[in-house]
Amino acid sequence: MKFLSEYRDQKAAEQLAVAIRKKVTRPWTIMEICGGQTHTIVKSGLEDLLPKEITLVHGPGCPVCVTPIELIDKAVAIAKRPDAIFC
Repeated sequence: MKFLSEYRDQKAAEQLAVAIRKKVTRPWTIMEICGGQTHTIVKSGLEDLLPKEITLVHGPGCPVCVTPIELIDKAVAIAKRPDAIFC
């Protein structure tokens, strides 16, 4: 797959971790929103590369991933109504 190896470059990840450590001067709390991000962070061990001052909070999930299909179907039905403006 094109670009797959670029995203699995251990040397690049380690270099970025060093650069991040140099920037951290106080505690940081970072929330990732998407479950895909959480999965990648956990699976690849990225959390272990970060300095102890950085706390990752696993967020609620992006709306696309966590919204039940029934709710999306209801929203589409409302949006199709000629007397409705759906935002």
